[in-house]
Amino acid sequence: TVTASQLHARLAAQGFEVHSRSIERDLQKLSNFGLVSDEGKPARWSWQPGAKGVSLPPMSTENALLLELVRRNLATNLPPRLLEALAQPFEEARQTLKLLSDTPVGRWAERVAVLPEGAPLMPPQVAPGVFATVCDALLQDRRLEAHYRALSWPRARRCIFDPLGLVHRDGVIYLAALFDGYDDVRNLALQRFSQARVLDAPARRPEDFDLERYVHALRGFEWPHGRQVRLELRIRDEWLRTHLDERHLAPDQRITPLRGEADVFRVTATVAATEQFYWWLRSLGTSVEVIKPLGLRRRLGAEAAELARRYASTA
Repeated sequence: TVTASQLHARLAAQGFEVHSRSIERDLQKLSNFGLVSDEGKPARWSWQPGAKGVSLPPMSTENALLLELVRRNLATNLPPRLLEALAQPFEEARQTLKLLSDTPVGRWAERVAVLPEGAPLMPPQVAPGVFATVCDALLQDRRLEAHYRALSWPRARRCIFDPLGLVHRDGVIYLAALFDGYDDVRNLALQRFSQARVLDAPARRPEDFDLERYVHALRGFEWPHGRQVRLELRIRDEWLRTHLDERHLAPDQRITPLRGEADVFRVTATVAATEQFYWWLRSLGTSVEVIKPLGLRRRLGAEAAELARRYASTA
């Protein structure tokens, strides 16, 4: 239920300038379509159960904005069946925002955007029906049978999986699962699946498994796992110093200028020595020099020497 004054405040917050008396008159008109009020002062209005003749109450601007942002940025995380069921609310949200395009909240969806990080690689192609089948197995807590081809396998094999969760990363959808009787969690790219079907058997699920904890706290998508190193870098570009000053490598990061060397800085931090971090270091090229750990410095140095040898030769 809602009062006329509450509606007036909500409309004002969304940028509509309307007199409270106009709202009261409109509420009276809508009483012909199933809107009813109590005998209170002020009167509280609500929709009578089973009211017919209009597709009201209409979607609020806030709910329309929320649904539109979900459609744009999170739709790939939803099971296809649920996405199909949301088609009508999504369309209603788009129409609502279109009608309210002159209001601040109605314009918000057109003033924000989300961009992926990294190289602009196209997402891999997932075989038709695989994503929907995997989602069904997760929704039903059932085992999954599919043909799967690991990178090191010459051909696909029929395997049984116990699905635990889906993870989207850099355009690739991974299934975190127990794999063919093993007890450790594996990360399996969906583009390597084919001929998937849901089995009647219930899926195994470790009692202590939590997807958020696995992904973030346990760093389940980083390799190698858990190895922390004390990093020391020498950086020579002001843009990189500013970048690391805004986005730290770790909570204990420190940046200090080096004496006697203009525009050269020493960076220290405790980081996880993962391949993902190594790729990031390589992307910086000559803007960064690894001082410690020594093993990482030698690895990058050997790679740089090999690159220099290759580029020195004529193609």
